[in-house]
Amino acid sequence: MPRLLVVPRWAGTPRSDYYPWLVDSLAAAPGRPLDPVVVADLPHPGTPRLDTWPPTIAQLLGDDPAVLRDTFVLGHSVGCQALLHASAGLPAGSRIAGMLAVAGWWSVDEPWPTILPWQDNLPDLARVRGRARLTVLLSDGDPFTRDHHANAALWRERLGAEVEVVPGARHFNAAQEPAVLAALLRLATL
Repeated sequence: MPRLLVVPRWAGTPRSDYYPWLVDSLAAAPGRPLDPVVVADLPHPGTPRLDTWPPTIAQLLGDDPAVLRDTFVLGHSVGCQALLHASAGLPAGSRIAGMLAVAGWWSVDEPWPTILPWQDNLPDLARVRGRARLTVLLSDGDPFTRDHHANAALWRERLGAEVEVVPGARHFNAAQEPAVLAALLRLATL
């Protein structure tokens, strides 16, 4: 059965936002389409770093090609960038089943010093492209990346992503995010 690894947002933990609801919703879904579901408990969530988050994610993913082909990943905000970096570091030829990037960005409108390394050091996109079916969920009112049209264009151009804009979703921080669950289920059943 396919598994799911969720990578939280900046300062996110397994108990943040919609993550507990998502775990419960997937457990209750007919046929349990994704099991197990692991929400990563990453080091120092309030200060995500390129030298700690991607290696931790890579350890959680493992390097067994058969397991990776049966693994879906969901990144939220900076978790998307961390997943892209971890994906770039997978062994050549590795594929994962699918990736859902929720509130994914390439830059934020008003960057702060500790986010700059994530904006200024992109992963090796040639190694990431084609590793997985990629769906990106954006909001038309994200307070961190207000130009969702430009952001969507970059996801399509850089990684060939399918992009969906969810009206009014802000940064997808609610306790329940039905659009996230629906997109994940669509990705897992393609």
